[in-house]
Amino acid sequence: MPVMQYRSRTLAALSGLVPEIVYVMCGARGETGKLPIRGLPQVRYIGFEPDPTEYERLRRQAKPGFQFENAAVADGASRRTIYVTREPACSSLLRPNARLFSRFLDAGPATEIVREAEVDTVSLDGYLPKVGIANVDFLDLDTQGSELEILQGAAGFLSKGVVAVKTEVEFAALYEGQPLFGDIDQHLRSLGFVLFDLSRSRGRRSVLPQKVLTRGQLLWGDALYLRDYAWLADRSAKDTALRLCLVAAHLGFHDYALEGVDLLLKGSMGTLTPEEVTALGETREQYLADLESSTRWLKIMGALDAVGLGRPFKLAGRLAGQVGQRLVKDKEMTQYNWID
Repeated sequence: MPVMQYRSRTLAALSGLVPEIVYVMCGARGETGKLPIRGLPQVRYIGFEPDPTEYERLRRQAKPGFQFENAAVADGASRRTIYVTREPACSSLLRPNARLFSRFLDAGPATEIVREAEVDTVSLDGYLPKVGIANVDFLDLDTQGSELEILQGAAGFLSKGVVAVKTEVEFAALYEGQPLFGDIDQHLRSLGFVLFDLSRSRGRRSVLPQKVLTRGQLLWGDALYLRDYAWLADRSAKDTALRLCLVAAHLGFHDYALEGVDLLLKGSMGTLTPEEVTALGETREQYLADLESSTRWLKIMGALDAVGLGRPFKLAGRLAGQVGQRLVKDKEMTQYNWID
């Protein structure tokens, strides 16, 4: 993305207006080096992981700016059962839907419960203030079906400064009693969030020979929500809008980031200081210049079209894309799960 290529200059003035961004991960298992706004130097990461072994690994390998908590997050403080599965990443506070998983290739063994454990749960509203976190900007949820509970337990933070939510969502009841995408979508929209992106993960049923390709059923995905500027304008939330602009830019939603900059400059989010006006003006000018310079290839394609070479280049590119898809995508589609 152009902004990532030029971020040292493109967003420098805007970034200077945002001293800190707090990124909270619920379900921190695995790799944390590829988080969506990793390029921002002022991000503070707090990750929750209920598995003691995985928590210790994360804590030992934590990079500067990362903090981990050994806790299970839900809608409040309680004593709950966690269902530990053969594939640890499928463990959940909800029981896996064995009847459904058994119908999909390799899913039954992976989600088989190997043990049950009692854990104490916490809510973000109740826990984070105790460890010195007064504001949250970005929520990243991956807890196998309990995401709506976590959102309900973060009502206080969501009513204030949260500007982005990335959450796993399910389109089939993979865990018993879990809410589905529609429930989470309705909840977040009621709080002034707008759906900006959605990955789609599919699964294939075990009745089909693995070498035969199929479209598969949409089972789950990752949904990305950003706060609506209108919600912030109604509350004159200038500082929150600044953080939203910066996050939107680093996520690649350049039009939305610039829309926010323009609204701020118009005073729609509250009164700006002279320093803020200057910084936002510089950001807008540099941002547009860098975005425009990154599309020079469009001029090249226009020149090729003018001499009759545009169509051959486009056809060659399309053919290369189709071959690449057959080599990579078709192989993925023989597995239990793939993303389209």
